[in-house]
Amino acid sequence: MANEAFFPDPPAMGYRRIPLSGSEGARAASPGEDGALRLSLYTDLSLRLLLYLGAAEAGAWTTTPAVARTFGVSLNHLQKVARGLTASGYIEARQGRAGGVRLARPPAEVRLGAVVAELEGLGCLTECGRGPCPLAGRCLLKSALDAAERGFIRELDRFTLADVLASPTGAALRALIGRAPDDAGPAPP
Repeated sequence: MANEAFFPDPPAMGYRRIPLSGSEGARAASPGEDGALRLSLYTDLSLRLLLYLGAAEAGAWTTTPAVARTFGVSLNHLQKVARGLTASGYIEARQGRAGGVRLARPPAEVRLGAVVAELEGLGCLTECGRGPCPLAGRCLLKSALDAAERGFIRELDRFTLADVLASPTGAALRALIGRAPDDAGPAPP
């Protein structure tokens, strides 16, 4: 199913690849060894952080080291992501002993397409300005790739963070962070 390509893979908490051949030179999503289109590491970690915060107790502060340990990712990378998501208004951050990060808006208001478009930029699958290309302004390829990218973002925009958290992904995340779906309080020690 095409939609599943956009959701985290619960067992590994990684992201499934979206096949798209001929995507050389992509910034927004780069081709892997198998020719699959991939989101940048920054966007991947951003989506993971948003999912984690959405699965955590509403309004609770979570530390970036806890999130990094859960996903087995670099704390430095995750802290950079947290700064970016804070600047974009997706999360709030607070310094100090009682500090951490939390969602700045309800999960139902966080559209995946909007997040990916903001983090990756649009119109970046091919950069006609590099070169310079003698076909610039006369090539259908740029237009076709831009249309495909807009379709990708439009499809992602059909889903919110709440939609993903209502799927088995949400249950897997709550299990990872030790929180049952209907918990009103902090996780037991």
